[in-house]
Amino acid sequence: MSVGLIALLLLTTLVACLLAVAALQENAAFDRQVIASADPLGTARPALVARLDEALARTDAGRRLVALLAGAGLTRWSPAVVVLGTVGAASAAAAASVPLLGRAGAVVAMAAVVASVKGWLDRRRRARVERFIAQLPEVARLLANSADAGLAVRRGVEIAAREMAEPAASELGQVAAELSLGRTLRAALAGLSERLPSRELAVLVQTLTIQARAGGALVTALAGIAATLEDRRQLRREIRTAMVGASFSGYLVILMGLGAVILINVLNPGVLDVMLTNLVGQGVVGVSAALFLLGYLMMRRLGRVEP
Repeated sequence: MSVGLIALLLLTTLVACLLAVAALQENAAFDRQVIASADPLGTARPALVARLDEALARTDAGRRLVALLAGAGLTRWSPAVVVLGTVGAASAAAAASVPLLGRAGAVVAMAAVVASVKGWLDRRRRARVERFIAQLPEVARLLANSADAGLAVRRGVEIAAREMAEPAASELGQVAAELSLGRTLRAALAGLSERLPSRELAVLVQTLTIQARAGGALVTALAGIAATLEDRRQLRREIRTAMVGASFSGYLVILMGLGAVILINVLNPGVLDVMLTNLVGQGVVGVSAALFLLGYLMMRRLGRVEP
């Protein structure tokens, strides 16, 4: 073999290696971009906070909190910081409530702070879910048009993420990013349903999952879903308008009862602690708390009407 041929082979090998390295670097840059779109600040948090978040995410309660924050649109918030902040706020509320409500009222104040934080996150997620549900008919139509044009479901999700406004844009963008990382369509859509739980979204997710696994007339199914979702949105709006007055009256009665308890303890400081020292007082407080809780749960149940 001549020296010129050997040199040519070596040069060809060197060029191939350089092209391979360039391709690998380009793929790595693309992967980093996709990961950043799926978790914008996941790597920007301090090391201690990141470790706490990872430890919290390994528990069932932590995973539910992560899904709740994501559904509320607070993906930039650290779950560990939220937990620590809630504990600190509850402790401060308990210390401030001792002069007004006594030790028993301080415990109630701590529970009220925790329930208020969770309730605020739930309301924020429900509001975001409602906005997403309002966009679902248009999302279904975009996916149907993409399927009618011969595009895959993944490509249709990417197009819908670009065309839709918030919150559908960010949620569908996260689904597209997860699909780009190699996650299955079923797993990515299951994560979407966990972040934004609703019956309407569950129907759309099941349709896409079944079509991806078994095939079928996806265009016809999505067109029918779009029309049905539009009808359900109108019905939900009418029901919500009809229930506003009753819900407000029920919550007002509960707040009046709590205000009366606070007023009694202010006029006679420590009366709640004294009541809890004997059996009769414990029974009265227990029955009253049970009735308040029952009324609250009944109002929530009656006000949550699913069409």
